[in-house]
Amino acid sequence: MDIRGAVDAAVPTNIIAAKAAEVRANKVNWQSYLQGQMISAEDCEFIKKFEVAHSEEKQTILTNEGHQCARTFLNLMAHISKEQTVQYILTLIDDTLQENHQRVNIFFDYAKKT
Repeated sequence: MDIRGAVDAAVPTNIIAAKAAEVRANKVNWQSYLQGQMISAEDCEFIKKFEVAHSEEKQTILTNEGHQCARTFLNLMAHISKEQTVQYILTLIDDTLQENHQRVNIFFDYAKKT
């Protein structure tokens, strides 16, 4: 693939992909949410670890801490109302499920246990 092909492949082809890329670029300051007591230390620690993990690392995290993942995502959605942060959380969830559609079972299993 020549350089032009590589650039074309990296450019989002639709508005939703472009918006998701924009949302991903705006990292969230989780520490400020923790200091404001809007999220727990456990959720803060998990999300900070999860958002920087690569695909293989995420799979390991999800295998070992799937219940915590679902709990953290749902807690964040329940306690944060800032639009930009909610978009970021939803994009993280979408990215996680797009990598492996079977990961939706993490949320189903969590829902059954709560």
